Amino acid sequence: MNIWITGCNGFPGTRLAQHLVANQHDVTALSPQDCAAASQSVAIDLTANDSPRVIEKLAPPEVVIHAYSKEPGPGELLDFVNANVHTTSNLVEGLTQQPPRLIIYTSTLGVYGRPSVIPVDEAAPAGGTVPYGATKRWAEQLLETFQRYSRIIVLRLPALYGADQQESFIDSLARTAQRDEPIELLARGELVRDALHISDVLRAIDNCISQPPAERFTILNLGCGKRITTMEYARALVEALGSKSDIIPVDRVTSDFDFYADISAARQQIAFTPMSLAESMKVYADELRK
Repeated sequence: MNIWITGCNGFPGTRLAQHLVANQHDVTALSPQDCAAASQSVAIDLTANDSPRVIEKLAPPEVVIHAYSKEPGPGELLDFVNANVHTTSNLVEGLTQQPPRLIIYTSTLGVYGRPSVIPVDEAAPAGGTVPYGATKRWAEQLLETFQRYSRIIVLRLPALYGADQQESFIDSLARTAQRDEPIELLARGELVRDALHISDVLRAIDNCISQPPAERFTILNLGCGKRITTMEYARALVEALGSKSDIIPVDRVTSDFDFYADISAARQQIAFTPMSLAESMKVYADELRK
């Protein structure tokens, strides 16, 4: 199958390209730089005004996975608009003449901001109060207008972890645990977090490609599907790694808030079944040992 991936050089994009190529798909990376994990790369800057014309000249794909994004962190609003909104607008404009059968967009649970009730389902208000969440939501809305051309699936993802990821809470814990250093957990380790190993997301995307939902436009939450505290994550990771790290609950407050997603829609519509915490930490520990 001919599949395009934007953002192929990011952590999820690279792992996705490796996975799809290993499963005999023809993967084209749309990126300013070559993506070694893809079958081939097309040099394109999706923030550029001429990028739709470049896309129009390419052989049409069957599936597009839009994973390009500016991740949470420092930056001006314009940086997030260019990376998360303009790229999406240019992509769909370029695909209008030869639309794929399916577009999968890797969005974020961050579009919900701070929820009043957890778990959060897809009917909860979205928009976010920071540029990252807000611009990811704007990109979702742009894709919704394209449903007359292609079936659209928006996957709202939690924090992802896995070998070669550097930014997530779990990866930070792992680096400390591998050094056998004490792990301090704010809010006494009672904070509820949602996180997935990248392999769970790869399986979800496989299911979207092979048997997408019947609706032309679908938003699905992905996540661990359970109320898991930072203490539980830390204990499972230390055990999986065989680490000697002590886990120390600290009373110091944090600006983070309790959050996890209701994934019942994804379970029903794409047969999404995340690994258990123990299983995912074992997979992750095995990756790190390699």
